[in-house]
Amino acid sequence: MKEVVITADSTCDLPKSIIEKNNIVITPLSILLGEDTFLDGVDVFPANVYEFVARTGTLPKTAAVAPSAYFDKLTKQGKAVVHISLSSAISSSYQNACIAASDFDDVYVVDSKSLCAAMGLIVLKACDFKAKGFDARKIASRVNSIVPKVSTTFVLDTLEYLHKGGRCSGVAKFSANVLGIRPSIAVDPKTGALDVVKKYRGKMENVYKQYADDCLKNVSKIDTSRIVVADSGGISGDVLSYILGLIEGKARFDEIIRADAGCTISSHCGPKTLAIFYIKK
Repeated sequence: MKEVVITADSTCDLPKSIIEKNNIVITPLSILLGEDTFLDGVDVFPANVYEFVARTGTLPKTAAVAPSAYFDKLTKQGKAVVHISLSSAISSSYQNACIAASDFDDVYVVDSKSLCAAMGLIVLKACDFKAKGFDARKIASRVNSIVPKVSTTFVLDTLEYLHKGGRCSGVAKFSANVLGIRPSIAVDPKTGALDVVKKYRGKMENVYKQYADDCLKNVSKIDTSRIVVADSGGISGDVLSYILGLIEGKARFDEIIRADAGCTISSHCGPKTLAIFYIKK
């Protein structure tokens, strides 16, 4: 049986230590700041994105990985590949990876229908199956069955980035700014599309706590092998400590992962975005 390599788009936003521990191969998307192009997480980071937006008043653009950048090196080494892609509903990365995979026999592409470290949870499940000795086909099949169980939600401090990126209406932006509404966004596990699922009001620190409480209300239905707390920067350490303490008090998770949102996600959500990701039983 061929050696299996788990690969993923950079949008999985897993910590470097976890990527290295599991020998995950990351393929970076491109971030365009004006006329300059950079690789997500390689030579550009969220702080660069926020500085660019503050200075220019415009959002960076993101570009999917070209088919030619996928799989060739690994397949020439005789490896089988299971690749986890960013949701096909918000990027052409999945389509491009499928185009690339069509040239090889042992390359399987999974549409995460997700983003950020929620996608990372799917990547880690693929690593778990690899550790059990499954071949690439079986890993891909098992992971595909998990995709609909991933809870991908986040709460935003501002709709400015989504608005500039054309992902919410001007009316929604106006309402949020005037009425102090802080939206919680969810990714539909069937389609991978984004939608507003709840609207919070009040000070942002309280909103974060309300959001966390809501995420963990039905903790008995959560797979306690892993849970992720991810943010896009700018959230106080006290708030993050509260969230982590709440999680630890609700259930005994085998692993609680702290993750930083990468450039691709930060470009669309902006700073002070908080997310709690997990897999449902």
